[in-house]
Amino acid sequence: MEARTQKQLIAGLIFILILSGIGYGIYSILAPKISCTDRIKNGKEEGVDCGILACGKACEPAIMPINIISSQFFQIGPGDYDFVTQLSNPNVSYGASRLEYSLGSISGSSYILPGQTKWLVLTALKIPDGIQDVQLVIKNAQWEKLDMPDNTVNLTIRRKDYHSVQKGTQLDAVLYNDSNFDFDKIDVAVILFDDTGSIVGVNRTDIRTFLARSERGFNVVWPFVLPGPAVRQDVEASTNLFENSNFIKSYGSQEKFQKFY
Repeated sequence: MEARTQKQLIAGLIFILILSGIGYGIYSILAPKISCTDRIKNGKEEGVDCGILACGKACEPAIMPINIISSQFFQIGPGDYDFVTQLSNPNVSYGASRLEYSLGSISGSSYILPGQTKWLVLTALKIPDGIQDVQLVIKNAQWEKLDMPDNTVNLTIRRKDYHSVQKGTQLDAVLYNDSNFDFDKIDVAVILFDDTGSIVGVNRTDIRTFLARSERGFNVVWPFVLPGPAVRQDVEASTNLFENSNFIKSYGSQEKFQKFY
């Protein structure tokens, strides 16, 4: 090969290398920066800012919707109804700090903890046009992660007495706060079952300022005749662990559930 040809090849190769370097530099400047904190799924990420290869951490499982297991109305007067639904949260790490729902023209909100199955009871609803086309619809859920150690918050019924009163029935019960937390509010749902396991009545109440390791008595009344005898009374007590204001201040600082795990 002639010397002149060799020089031309070398010059061409150098020119190509220079162009490649310039092109790579321009790409490096203009290309979007990929990171595990940009809230975008990019690069080799398996999800948004996650993935073992890209970010060194596994992606969280997809959040599943709330399941409505059952719903039932109870007519307690002309155009007046009680309502109960059982909800189940299949997510073991995520709960809904605010669960918005509608029931016909009625709207409201509740909460559900990770992995929780709970009763939602609504009483004295005014539905003058009847309940034929009225269904519970979950409108929105504000999901939050909450890792709860076993038995950290345990609300247990120690005693209960269901008996007849004038024109109806009443349940008296004692609830024990078997935890280290003082709560501002405890929600209590009461479900009455007949001997076939069918629900014949529901009610609800709440307990305010419930101190740790203490008992509180409460009662609920049905001032009307139920559609059948209540041979079993289930009492479900729960509290909103997402709401920091629900943890009563002790020693000048706000108690938070998240501090204890």
